[in-house]
Amino acid sequence: MIENVSIPRMYAEVRHVLDPRMQNVLTSNVQFDGPYMEACQEKLKDLTGRKHAFITQSGTSSITIMLLAAGVNPGDKVATINYSCPATVMPIKLLGAIPVYKDIDIHGQMDLDNIKDVKAILATGLYGDCYDHDKIKDSGVPILNDSAQSFMAKYKGVESTKLGDMSIISFSTNKNCPVFGTYGAVLTDNDEYADAVFLMRRNGYKSRDVALGIQYIGMNAQPTEDKCAQLLTSLEKLPEWQERRKQIGDELDNRFKQMDVCVRTSPEHSAKNYHKYCIFVKDKWKFRDKMREQGVDCLLHYTYNFAETKVLKGERQNDYPGTEFYREHAVTLPSNPWLTSEEVDHIVNSVEKCYTEEDRALCQKM
Repeated sequence: MIENVSIPRMYAEVRHVLDPRMQNVLTSNVQFDGPYMEACQEKLKDLTGRKHAFITQSGTSSITIMLLAAGVNPGDKVATINYSCPATVMPIKLLGAIPVYKDIDIHGQMDLDNIKDVKAILATGLYGDCYDHDKIKDSGVPILNDSAQSFMAKYKGVESTKLGDMSIISFSTNKNCPVFGTYGAVLTDNDEYADAVFLMRRNGYKSRDVALGIQYIGMNAQPTEDKCAQLLTSLEKLPEWQERRKQIGDELDNRFKQMDVCVRTSPEHSAKNYHKYCIFVKDKWKFRDKMREQGVDCLLHYTYNFAETKVLKGERQNDYPGTEFYREHAVTLPSNPWLTSEEVDHIVNSVEKCYTEEDRALCQKM
C-alpha cells in the first residue's frame, strides 16, 4: 500500500543525524530549555522572519496558547473556519468562547468577508495555501494565524507564518516538517504576546519559586529535548523535502491536466507549499475504496461541517456551500517526499483507472 506518510522511510533518511542526537539527550541531564530547543527556535526565526518563536507540544496547544495570549475569554466571539481539522476550533470551545463559523471558497480557503463584532480572528490556510490576509489586516482585532498547514507557503511573496499578530505551526507526522508524533510552535513579533506565550506554555509561571506571583493561566506545553532533537533534524532536512514535494506536485499537475482530472487550485495570492494534493471526485468514499484496491491510500480531507456538529455549536451563517462541496468531493492523494518515481507512476495510473466521467463533470460545476 502506498501510504500518505512513511515513517520508516523518513527515519531512514535522518537516522545518521538523529540517533547520535537522541543518545546525547538521553545521556545528559537536560530535559527542558536545552540546546536543541534553542536551536529549533532560532531556526524558526530565520525561516519565518519572526522576532520570537516558542516550541510547544502540539499545534492544538499552540492555538490554545495563542487564544489565551490574545485575551480570549468565555463568551467572546472568535471568527474561525467551518471546515478544517477539528483541532482548529476545539481550543475556542475549550476556552468557553463562541466560534463564528466562516465558509471556504473554491480553493479551500477561509471566507474573510463581513467579519464583525468578534474578539479575534483565527484565520486558517488549508491544503498548503494561505488565507487572504489583506482582507482582514485592518480589522482592529487580533489576527491569529493558524498556519499549521501553510508553513513554507508564501502570501504575495511573504512567508505565511509571518502574517498576523501571532501564528502557529504544527509538526505532526503528516506535515511538511514532521516529527514522530506531533509538536508545535507559536510565533510573534509582539514583545507582550511573547512574554505571555513563554509563561503560558509552562503552566503560567517560570519556576516553583514564584509563590503567589503566578501571572497567567497556562498549560503544560513545554518542549522537551528529545522532541526538539527530532524537530531540529527535520528542520535541517526541510529544504530538501520541500523540493521533492514540489517535484511530485508538479508531476501530478502535468499528468492530471492531460487526463482532465479535477484538481484543487491555489488562489492568486498564494504560492503553495505542496502540503496536500487534493482532487475532486463525485463520491469520495467510493473513490477512496477503489484506490485502496489499487494499493493507494487516499484520505478524506475532510468530512466535517463544524456548524452542524453538536459539540462544536457556535454562531453560524445561513449556509456553507463551500464546506458541503469539499465534504462531498475532496480527496487527497499521497504526495510525501519519500515516494519513489515508480510509486508516483502507480498513483497516476490508479487514478486513471478509478476516475470517471462523473468525476470529470465536477470541474464544469466549479
